[in-house]
Amino acid sequence: MHLGPSSVGRFRYTRVLLTTALLTIIIIIGNPSRLQAQAGISFYSSNTPPTGMGSLQPLIAKWWDFDSNQPSRIHNSWPICLKGDVTIGNRSIVFLGDPASAPVGDVNLNATHQVCQISSSQLLHLIVYSGFCSQSDSPGKSIPQLLACAQDTNKIIKLMKATVDDVDVTSNIIHATSSQPFILSVHSQDNAFAEKLNPTCCGEAMAENYFLLFKHIPVGHHTITAEVIRVPLQANQPVEHDLAKWNINVVR
Repeated sequence: MHLGPSSVGRFRYTRVLLTTALLTIIIIIGNPSRLQAQAGISFYSSNTPPTGMGSLQPLIAKWWDFDSNQPSRIHNSWPICLKGDVTIGNRSIVFLGDPASAPVGDVNLNATHQVCQISSSQLLHLIVYSGFCSQSDSPGKSIPQLLACAQDTNKIIKLMKATVDDVDVTSNIIHATSSQPFILSVHSQDNAFAEKLNPTCCGEAMAENYFLLFKHIPVGHHTITAEVIRVPLQANQPVEHDLAKWNINVVR
């Protein structure tokens, strides 16, 4: 059968569509997690906090309570899953470990092999980098001075990157500073930052945090990475290179 010009064009067009569809299927089969991340994972922003929370400010104090109250042995050498469950308002939120305690080449080997399970009904909070200053560390400083001190600890960041299922989600990192001072509730002398209880710790504090706040994550397995490179303000200190990786199993 002889095909006229228009028929040939339609045949070629159909073949191109079929080829494109086949390639798309191959890509999806070869890397389904990439499609899942793009289609099913989203984040809150500083302008869109979770319903019922009003703002993201309560997360800052809650995060520092979680991080500060870890025993020093856990803060520096994570268990296979370092996480904390907190409630803010009526929302259940999971905190993951702080990548700043996972420098590359350090003994904290579990930091790049985290295996955690969470519920699809929970929100997930991942700190990427953070800094705070309290009156116990900086006595006599005013509230604005405490915030400036916290921000100084976050300066000269050369790289800040986060991925979910191999997709770069760095643009979703929230940069938030505390609007009001908060009080750390440290309960033990054996704590992450060796804060002294005399008899309590630590006076008023201010903080600057960079974090991801996930909306409800689809059921299934997901991988998350966070990496930071920071040049210390002190010239005699080594460059800080932090890297952490999580395998997250989300169940109903």
